[in-house]
Amino acid sequence: MTITGSDGGVLGILGGMGPFASAGFLRTVYEVAAERSGSFAEQDLPRCLLDSDPAFPDRTEAIRAGREAEFAERLRLRLGGLLDLGATRVVVACVTAHHFLDLLGPAERARVISLVDLVLDDLATVGPDERYLLVATHGTRDARVFERTPRWPDLAQRVVLPDPQAQDRLHGLLYRLKWEPVGAELVDEFLELAERNGCRGLIAGCTEVHLLTRWLRERGDGPRIIDPLLTVAAHLKTLLAG
Repeated sequence: MTITGSDGGVLGILGGMGPFASAGFLRTVYEVAAERSGSFAEQDLPRCLLDSDPAFPDRTEAIRAGREAEFAERLRLRLGGLLDLGATRVVVACVTAHHFLDLLGPAERARVISLVDLVLDDLATVGPDERYLLVATHGTRDARVFERTPRWPDLAQRVVLPDPQAQDRLHGLLYRLKWEPVGAELVDEFLELAERNGCRGLIAGCTEVHLLTRWLRERGDGPRIIDPLLTVAAHLKTLLAG
């Protein structure tokens, strides 16, 4: 028997890629749920299942080495475990890992909340003249995780893809986020790149950016970050029912 959360659904989180980002996301889910319900009773919060598996191979390296089948098999195993435990829908808390979802069966893919789709949904709501800098790993850029979606041509004009030099810098900054505590200096490096590219804000094309989102939210300032993990937290009930 599956015991569901107070809203009738169970959120599965496949994390560990990296572990601080997925742990921060789980905290965000509960913070936003408490804010929206106005209740601080634990029993009113959603049930979540977190499988944090840092042993997943580096996603960029797996893509560049052609190890897609090996990675997809581990992904399939971990997703199956969360679904067997009763997860209604699952968030794979790594955007680069979305490249491998095409290797899964349709039934498995249908249970995954696509972070890529949520980014595109949010982009569709911004002004046509607004620009946002895509912050993503080399793996996401190499695999064209965003660009190969059918909706990309309609939204591409709202996205600034960093040039090779800026991309190298962003990739390095993202890997710093895996281990380095978020502070003003690190945040400013991301925001400076956005400003230099004439962008209003950032697109969290990597879940590590959620750590920046949390840092800015705690201070109540900063430019907009289109962050699909925050979108999941804000619309959890609807997504679990979908």
